[in-house]
Amino acid sequence: MTDEAIAYGVASEDELPAVRDFITALTYDEQDHYDHPRESFQEIQERIPVPSATFTGHNLQFVARNSAGEVVGCCWCVIFDPGTGLEAEIAELYVREDARRKGVATALVRMAVAYFRSAGVMFAHVWTRAGNDPAQHAYVRGGFSPTDQLVLTWLPLPDEKGGAD
Repeated sequence: MTDEAIAYGVASEDELPAVRDFITALTYDEQDHYDHPRESFQEIQERIPVPSATFTGHNLQFVARNSAGEVVGCCWCVIFDPGTGLEAEIAELYVREDARRKGVATALVRMAVAYFRSAGVMFAHVWTRAGNDPAQHAYVRGGFSPTDQLVLTWLPLPDEKGGAD
């Protein structure tokens, strides 16, 4: 690259196919780092649509009820399309203390995975902290696999929240 000036901005509608090409290249280059079948560049290109300028999504909560009808566990699912196909997340999973160690969490995760599959989700994830063994076991038994992905987070500092002074 030469020392030409670089301009930055929001992608135009005409530039979205180029964005798709970059997403395809990233997916192709990174796949060796994950335990899944390798795809050709063409296979990846065929399954990744040109991104949309809009974002759509919805929430669905599964619950587990005891014989008295009380909710004893929940699994909050989020399905969204960032413009490149459906993705999903288990946003929260919680089982009341008296209902733990009875397979409730695993059953809820399996319901979520079945829902993701039936909706045509192409990628799903869940976050949990290292050391949360019960949650990790429920996610793995439900169909998720751990990865070596590093997750970095950003939260605004109190003086960065913006707004009117």
